[in-house]
Amino acid sequence: MTKARRILVVVDPAAAEHPAVARGASVARRLGLELRLLVCVHGGLPSRMPRGADAQEVRRALLRQHLRLLQQLAQDCAGVEVTMNAVWDRPLHEAIIRETLRSEPQLVMKESRYHPTISRALVTNTDWHLIRDCPAPLWLVRGPAWEEAPRVVAFVDPTHEHDKPADLDHRILAEATALATGLGGEAHAVHCHDGSALFAAAGGPGVSAEIEALGTELQAEHAGRLRELATARGIDPARTQLRSGRPAEAIPATVRQLGAHLAVMGAVARSRLQDIVLGSTAEQVLDQLPCDVLVVKPGRFESPVTYRAQAADFMELH
Repeated sequence: MTKARRILVVVDPAAAEHPAVARGASVARRLGLELRLLVCVHGGLPSRMPRGADAQEVRRALLRQHLRLLQQLAQDCAGVEVTMNAVWDRPLHEAIIRETLRSEPQLVMKESRYHPTISRALVTNTDWHLIRDCPAPLWLVRGPAWEEAPRVVAFVDPTHEHDKPADLDHRILAEATALATGLGGEAHAVHCHDGSALFAAAGGPGVSAEIEALGTELQAEHAGRLRELATARGIDPARTQLRSGRPAEAIPATVRQLGAHLAVMGAVARSRLQDIVLGSTAEQVLDQLPCDVLVVKPGRFESPVTYRAQAADFMELH
């Protein structure tokens, strides 16, 4: 999809606070982007309308109320051009994706709150659907306002062990380096390699010298490919790491060790059945990361959501 110079921020009208709006305004201000605030609703009408009431007018009144909320939020976005849209559509994730297809933003931002007391983020079904189907990079906002230059950590798989398309790592690094540069931060490149499968396959109580040498050779190959990939994007070798262990465990540990503000990851498009059964690395670790997360799709990704699937009573107000 062609990208316009804007960030689309999804606003929950029932929320008491709106950290995604604050983050979106901050990023838009630094990068010189427009901010588009979006409320998507569908429901709230009584099953039986009062005599003489017009359902369409009631929907319009509800959308006008949500537009007033967006106007209030826009007042806190000084220095940023803000547009607003209130949409009556369902289901929520498809409504968001349809607006993404219409407005073609560079980024879609949505709150995904992290709860330190349980060391987990409560990821909603809408979040999962957007991870799989949103055609633009999806930025899930977790933490408070950044008080320092952000550390942007890109997680890549240069050997494509997890069936990633070859271009996905380049897109991950392109997003990470562009954001780090534009926001005055630093970009890191990390690859998590799990060598335990080789030793498990060898079996037995010990590991032969031959298997040990093969493991060392594989480690060196992974490190070399990571360096090559990161160097091509101008990432400092001192900020390039090969981490040992299963990605589902190593990624959260790396985020905490580096004090990452934003983790940039790839989501691989698979068949619907595989999505349900296998998931992806991003889906395995998403609820464990305390920092913001940016999910990037392969270059030729096409969302299964289209304009035509909108609700029969679709309505929008600007």
